[in-house]
Amino acid sequence: MTDDDIKRKVDEAMENRPRRHNLEPFRDSSRTRVLRFWLNVIFLVGAISGLIVYFYADHETAKWILLVSLVFKFVELFLRIFKI
Repeated sequence: MTDDDIKRKVDEAMENRPRRHNLEPFRDSSRTRVLRFWLNVIFLVGAISGLIVYFYADHETAKWILLVSLVFKFVELFLRIFKI
């Protein structure tokens, strides 16, 4: 098999794959999109505040803040995976 044959096969495979541009709008028709967005916001705020408390205050309190914020992330993950 020559280099030209390999290049031709790669070109054929590239033509048959579905094309999606990275700048194409995200198509999420899920009913829970807004809820998942706010759950992610709560998680991020909790994670950042937990890290701040961890480094500048009590470690035990920070662990509880991080665990509570993880609960919000797991709820969001559950909604995304099962497409509720």
